[in-house]
Amino acid sequence: MGSQAKWTGPEAPSRLALEAVDNRIVALTEYLTVYRAGAGSPGRARHQRIRELRHDIARLRAWSHYLRGAARRPLWWRALRRLGIWFGGERHARPGRRRPRGAGVRRLSAFSVVDRALAAQLEDYQGRLLTLGLARGPLADDLLATRQRLQGCVDRLQQERRLLAADAGRVAVICWVLSRVVRVRGWLGLGEPRTGVLDP
Repeated sequence: MGSQAKWTGPEAPSRLALEAVDNRIVALTEYLTVYRAGAGSPGRARHQRIRELRHDIARLRAWSHYLRGAARRPLWWRALRRLGIWFGGERHARPGRRRPRGAGVRRLSAFSVVDRALAAQLEDYQGRLLTLGLARGPLADDLLATRQRLQGCVDRLQQERRLLAADAGRVAVICWVLSRVVRVRGWLGLGEPRTGVLDP
């Protein structure tokens, strides 16, 4: 019960986390387009990179669906959450950790893929804070409010990363299951599952 209470991120979805994941999907999709157009090393290395990008995008889309579903907690969301609790265990992970997949192929864990999305968003907000810090003289009231808002975003994203790292196993289970559901629906011509959108 204690571990369930700790895992509050997906149960109370952060708009910042969802924004980070969606922005990362856009960025990786752009990279994928470039690689498909012939960029990068020719031959097997480029094809391997294309496969890795497609795999990472699929897992990010799965996590995005899961975060959006948390707003309404439909039946499929509750079932996935239960699977994550049963099979995800208490496996922790560290950012950037890789594991072998096949002969000579190493892919980021599902946790690391999502964590990198949060890290990129965190760096963006930290960069904005740094820019404000370079301003000379006292800040106007609106800039002070902006700085407080950005600092709040930084603090929340750092918290999201800590929660994510504590439950890397659950992230892996959820991404694995939901990405395959989306793939099967694509094969059947049903499109991606509708999860609803968080209210503004």
